Amino acid sequence: MRLTGPLRIGICAPYDLGRHGGVNSHIRAQAAALRRLGHDVTVFGASSAPLTDGEISLGPCVSLVIGNTETGFGADPRSWRRVRTLFRQRRFDVIHMHEPLMPLVSWFVLWQSPAPVVATFHTHREQGHQWYPRFRRLFEPFMRRVRVRLAVSEAARRTVSPHFPGDYEIVPNGIDVNRFARPATRPPDMQPNQRHVLYVGRLEPRKGVEHLVQAMATVQRAGNAARLMVVGDGPDREGLEASARRAGIAATFAGHVPDDALPGYYRAADVVCAPALGDESFGLVLLEAMAAARPIVATRIAGYAELLEGRDLARLVDAGNAAGLAREIGSLLDDPSQAQALGVRAAATVWEYDWSAIANRLDGIYRGVMGPTAGPSGFRDQLRLNELPVET
Repeated sequence: MRLTGPLRIGICAPYDLGRHGGVNSHIRAQAAALRRLGHDVTVFGASSAPLTDGEISLGPCVSLVIGNTETGFGADPRSWRRVRTLFRQRRFDVIHMHEPLMPLVSWFVLWQSPAPVVATFHTHREQGHQWYPRFRRLFEPFMRRVRVRLAVSEAARRTVSPHFPGDYEIVPNGIDVNRFARPATRPPDMQPNQRHVLYVGRLEPRKGVEHLVQAMATVQRAGNAARLMVVGDGPDREGLEASARRAGIAATFAGHVPDDALPGYYRAADVVCAPALGDESFGLVLLEAMAAARPIVATRIAGYAELLEGRDLARLVDAGNAAGLAREIGSLLDDPSQAQALGVRAAATVWEYDWSAIANRLDGIYRGVMGPTAGPSGFRDQLRLNELPVET
């Protein structure tokens, strides 16, 4: 086993690599950070589209809408052979999996991996995970093959650990702080003579954007001319645009923007708002806003409060409280010095989440698990392809 020098690391994606998504962005940033440490990193998983940058597709995807979120994942049994071929061709020192209980490719990777497995759990559910208790007997043999369990937050740990007890180390999401901290080109749809309240993320019910639209109607009626800038796409976009028109607010729906343009949106914003209603394990958008030194108004949900509460880094309101959002947004727009102070404190704090720090932690974890792996235990008796559990 290699205790010094570069490692051969495989990173398995649980969701469709051919689509944009928070976990996929996390995985690609993780891979880049580990490569900067000199490691040989390969990203693989199911994909609905051709992949670039050396990523490997292990089969096609299906797409389902679950809990109001569209989720793509690999459900082709033929992926078993593709996984076997991958492991014969690439002699990995360690496999890092994300959401390892997501069918179907992740199961095949977990079961066939000849290298020790580190697994990260991202999901948080306010009301508990729907599938963990129902399919616990199916999942337990898979969990026994995970050498080290990580969670991105205490909220994520609380979702998985009651069903699969054990030690879970908290390794949070990372961010390239410099990417958002340095000056960036101002987007043409954010004019310099106009103030802006920015939302970045998926447009789906649990993100709470409808409440932000209502809040901005209150802010603008009070005489504040700030414009709502919505960056992101999703099934609710058409309905949200209609709501904004009915409310008569000044709003721009920019849709999905390229990754290299995203820092410019943060840098041009006067306030960043994260109005999610729940089921968020961590606030990557919050880290991006913090790195850009922007003042934040967010909802007091588990994944956000864990990052922000008690540190005077943001204004927090109860989830679903449009009036509260309007009050705090208006307060920050009316008091630029207070808004700037929030942003400065946040920018000083965010460095602990820089990918350079997170990658070094992962490097130590990988070296600590390298050694003989546990053998299989009853997989063929447990796997039932007609009982595929899916969770986002």
